[in-house]
Amino acid sequence: MTRRNRRGLWWLLATGLAAWAGSWRIIHLEVTRWHHLDSRLRFTPPPAPPGGPAPHAGLPVIMALAVAGAAPLVSIVVITLLLARPSTKDKKHAAG
Repeated sequence: MTRRNRRGLWWLLATGLAAWAGSWRIIHLEVTRWHHLDSRLRFTPPPAPPGGPAPHAGLPVIMALAVAGAAPLVSIVVITLLLARPSTKDKKHAAG
C-alpha cells in the first residue's frame, strides 16, 4: 500500500469516526430532547392535524440512522486495512 493510499485511509477513518460520533449525538437529541424517535430508534410522529397528511421521518432522521449504521462498518474496514501487513509484492514495490 502506498503512502498516499495510507494517508487517504487515515482521512477516511477520521471522517468516519467523526460522522459516527455526530450521528449518535443527533440520535441522542432525537430521542431525549425532540422525541422524534423512541428508545428503540423507531420514528414516533407528532399528532397529525385533522385532515392533514400523516407525518413521516424527514431526511435528517433518516440520514442520522443511516450514518449511525454505516460509519462503524466503514471504520472497522479502514482499521483492518491500516493494520494489515503489507504483502511481499508491496514490499518489493516499495524497495525497488
